[in-house]
Amino acid sequence: MVRAISLMAMTGGFLAISPNLRDSLLGGYNQAGLTMDQNSPYSYIALGAAVVGALMVFLYKSSQQR
Repeated sequence: MVRAISLMAMTGGFLAISPNLRDSLLGGYNQAGLTMDQNSPYSYIALGAAVVGALMVFLYKSSQQR
């Protein structure tokens, strides 16, 4: 948990000091949102299925014995 929080903090700090990367990232999010609006509701269904699939893979791998 501490590792995940520290990685998010480092990412946030890096985005705070790098305006070019921040603008590129926000532009990509904006373009993705506009593209999803053009293809809705199917794009939202596909996004939901992808998130559920990713969670299933993540939770299945984390429950395996080591």
